[in-house]
Amino acid sequence: MKSRALLFALIFSLMTIAEAPAEEMKISGEATVTAQHLNINGEKAKFNEYRDYRDGFTGDAEFQYERGNYYMDFTATNIGRKDQSYDFSGGKWGSFKYDFKYDQIPHNFTYDAKSFYNGIGGANLTYGTHPPTTNFGTWNTFDYSLERSNFSGGIKFDLLKPFFFDVSVSQMTNKGVYPLGVAGTTPGGIAIELPSPIEYTTNNMKLAAGYIKNPLSLSVSYLYSQFIDQKSNLNFRNPATANTAATTDTYTLPPNNDSYKLDFQGTLKLPLNSKFSADLAIGQTTSSFNLANSYVSNVTAAASNIGQQGRSGVLLSDYVFNGKFETQNYNFVLTSNPLHYLDGKLFYKYNQRKNKSDEITTVDGANTFINAPFGYKTSKGGGQIGFKLPASFYLSGAYSYAEIEREGREDIPKDKDNLYDIELRWSGVDFMVAKAAYQRLHRVAEFESPAVTGRTDVKNIETYIRRYDAASKDQDTYKVSFDFFPIEDLNFSLGYKYVYANYPDTILGLNEATRNGVSVDGDYFFLKQARLFGYFDYEYVKYKQLQRQLPSGTTAFNPDLPPTSTAFNWTVCQTEKNYSYGLGADLFILPKKWTLRLQTNYYQSDGFADLSYLLGTNPLPAGRTNSNIDISNWDDYRITNYVIKAIYTMDKNLSFVAGWAYEKYVYNDAQLNGYLYVPGTTGTGGAYLTGAYADPNYRANVYFLNATMRF
Repeated sequence: MKSRALLFALIFSLMTIAEAPAEEMKISGEATVTAQHLNINGEKAKFNEYRDYRDGFTGDAEFQYERGNYYMDFTATNIGRKDQSYDFSGGKWGSFKYDFKYDQIPHNFTYDAKSFYNGIGGANLTYGTHPPTTNFGTWNTFDYSLERSNFSGGIKFDLLKPFFFDVSVSQMTNKGVYPLGVAGTTPGGIAIELPSPIEYTTNNMKLAAGYIKNPLSLSVSYLYSQFIDQKSNLNFRNPATANTAATTDTYTLPPNNDSYKLDFQGTLKLPLNSKFSADLAIGQTTSSFNLANSYVSNVTAAASNIGQQGRSGVLLSDYVFNGKFETQNYNFVLTSNPLHYLDGKLFYKYNQRKNKSDEITTVDGANTFINAPFGYKTSKGGGQIGFKLPASFYLSGAYSYAEIEREGREDIPKDKDNLYDIELRWSGVDFMVAKAAYQRLHRVAEFESPAVTGRTDVKNIETYIRRYDAASKDQDTYKVSFDFFPIEDLNFSLGYKYVYANYPDTILGLNEATRNGVSVDGDYFFLKQARLFGYFDYEYVKYKQLQRQLPSGTTAFNPDLPPTSTAFNWTVCQTEKNYSYGLGADLFILPKKWTLRLQTNYYQSDGFADLSYLLGTNPLPAGRTNSNIDISNWDDYRITNYVIKAIYTMDKNLSFVAGWAYEKYVYNDAQLNGYLYVPGTTGTGGAYLTGAYADPNYRANVYFLNATMRF
């Protein structure tokens, strides 16, 4: 389909060229051929996470054509690779224009993963003898990797000015294998890592029409989108117990859905150098899929309520779920610059997502559940004003107020945000610009206490928990920066940012967050013989939270109660030290002929989790202290790279580049260190894993040579 579409685009373009009047023709472009050789030790998937470096040849190309009012452009990058892209556009000035694009991008997770399952890549995972062997050396080997392809094309007609008409289509596919985690039984039980097939297709079509003539522009558009999942369920044999292995378990994958959006946009220029803009849109997304009337559980046939080993039955109010979202969006903006020293903006935004999906009642033995469809409504309004002051100062301030109301969320159904901004800029000297800014966020959350059935109801703990995404919050942000350009060939900048967030109503959860960051970068041309450049960034982040450990059947939910050996509070102070630097030089050995480029970059992140059990006089579990329970390797990583390039420009039409690049990635995290494919076959500590993300370290050398011809 894509090749036929690109062929059609080429034929269409050649037809427009053939019809062009006999005027001067201009053709230009360039073509590059690149040869690569790689030497990689370690995880090749991480090295090529979003790219495709490998031995062999690739290339880039550009082509431009003009003749009279007709034009055509073509660009291609990484030809023949899994991250290739093509863009083909053209048209006739004042009449029509077209654009066709095709691109690919991989997402590689882990190569040579292992699983005892057969049928990997399909929708049915099976194995022979139960329990499966724990000798992972005999397991099947496969890659966790996705390949996304996107094709789009469109044409716009503006021959009948001031009116225009636009139509475009696109198709995106995503295929591969992705790791999923499931629980073997509920509650507790082992964990199972499943190689899930991904085979998605998204088809889009957009129609638009409008009117553009000063001082008014209007447009209306319709977007239709269709998502298709070729595999709606992943069926697998569950190795948790002999009972669960006797039947087929199912993991539901994203269902097919259809959506549309109708959008109206308008802009009107007003007196006093002002402009009013409006954007009104409505949309809808629908889906439908069948619900299962039983689930896999650790029961014998005699104990099962449907007489089937490994399965328990449920009663549903409806065995088909119909999902439906309706959206409404309204945006209004008024900008004005009535005086040379005064500018301002007023805005209002409204966004509503109504969830009209089915509410299904599920009866599972003595328990009854009803799903709560989640929806929300946000409204935000505010303004901004700026003044040019004497002595080259510019002062701006802004304020906005926002409300968000949530349906289907029990703990915090509503938030109110007040956001204040102020910035001062000074450009009183020719060699420097200085900026200072402050922002204040004050969020008030409306908390609702949980409905509980008694003192031992586990929902009692919700009385003290505030989840940080919606909890009351006070946040202050300070920023200052200096940009210097003292001479023509030198510029550098300095910056500092401090953010402090406090959650005043939170008892259990995130209490504080602090972020400090500095940055420096510069660029210097030295006697027209060299260009030196570099940067340095440092950031220190700290999160503080309080949590509570509780035994089963307790009534000691209140964090203010005296600690016991099984019911106590604990804290964690998580810190991150992130810094990076880069240095480089372009040495013009023979100006306009020979250039040598040297560059290095380094990135490092060091995390630490300082844990403390607040047990009072109660002893910690045997072998533990408040020192040795800390986690020193908390998402630590280091990336080092070097690049050397020799660039030779033979003439204006031909140039060559030869070079070497080195990159090393080291990851250190407590969760993955000492990785075991099967840490156990029973209990909550048991698992059957596949090696996803297990050892991402690599060291790579890349040698390359390319030639570019221009015409």
